[in-house]
Amino acid sequence: MNYEMVIDSLNAWQPDECLFRDSYRVKKGELSFDLFVRKYAADPDGIRYAMYQENSPATLLENDFIHSGRDVVISKSARYAPMFFHDHAFFELIYVLTGQCVQHFRTQQFDLNAGDLCILATGVKHSIEVNSDSIVLNLLIRQSTFMDIFMNTIRDKTQLSQFFFNNLYTRNKIDYMLFHTDGDEVIRNYILDMYSEQLMMDEYSNRIICSLMTIFFTQLMRRHRKDLVLPGVRCQKGNYEAEILDYMINGFANASLEDLACRLHFSRQHCSRMIKDIFGCTFSDLLTNIRIQEGRNLLGSTSLSIASVSEKTGYKNPETFIRAFKKHVGCTPAEYRKKRHF
Repeated sequence: MNYEMVIDSLNAWQPDECLFRDSYRVKKGELSFDLFVRKYAADPDGIRYAMYQENSPATLLENDFIHSGRDVVISKSARYAPMFFHDHAFFELIYVLTGQCVQHFRTQQFDLNAGDLCILATGVKHSIEVNSDSIVLNLLIRQSTFMDIFMNTIRDKTQLSQFFFNNLYTRNKIDYMLFHTDGDEVIRNYILDMYSEQLMMDEYSNRIICSLMTIFFTQLMRRHRKDLVLPGVRCQKGNYEAEILDYMINGFANASLEDLACRLHFSRQHCSRMIKDIFGCTFSDLLTNIRIQEGRNLLGSTSLSIASVSEKTGYKNPETFIRAFKKHVGCTPAEYRKKRHF
């Protein structure tokens, strides 16, 4: 692949970016408002959005940005787009391909430079500012896709996997992770490969992109785990949080509250209260969530029978598994498998 050609195509100015750039000049006093309005008279909605941010949603939903049948969307962040604070129900990766941008949160902001990668959790209020010729890419990933990746391939104690499990299962969420990759071309090229595959978008592209995403995260930890920045310092109970998640994610088929309490040297009652405090749900609910996620992974990536999937996820009775699966996912295991395999 000619990566320079891909970068050149991303560097081309789009009509909305030209409008945003001129609106920025208006706000800076470098261009008259009347001239701006006359120039973009054919796009009144664009003018209103650029100048007043009308109808900007506070929360961005998965299905509004990630089309049905797709798990990942890669797009260029529009240069000079007006800032607005929002959160979203999916994970977002912000990668600075060239130049720089500013990442804003409610209580802080920081610069991102070429090669920096910021991974944002769900539900985090933020905004991005790209007021230059920089190229910034946004990778939007479904929650369920992240779980597929980490349950299947990175089931370990790396900070990356703990970040995602933490944000999916616990109350005390980490807002973001920041990697300084310093222009690492291996990391850059995986992102460009995913972007190029998205442009092709045939019946195989979604699976290829998800496979590339898995390798990308593995390479990211291999090459840049020492370059990771996390906000704040976790409280002491985070030690138990990691140990509980490790026990349940790696032993969900036979996990029990009694066994976990014994491992932690707590009484059953104390262990139960601690789980409710950390995760906001009971041991049983947490275990069910993890088992159902593993069931989804097995249904999507293997040809095991429903009975075998049920057994591997800790359900002795397939009917119990089917009922629990339908309650959490909204369809039966057979229906889910059919959707995943098109």
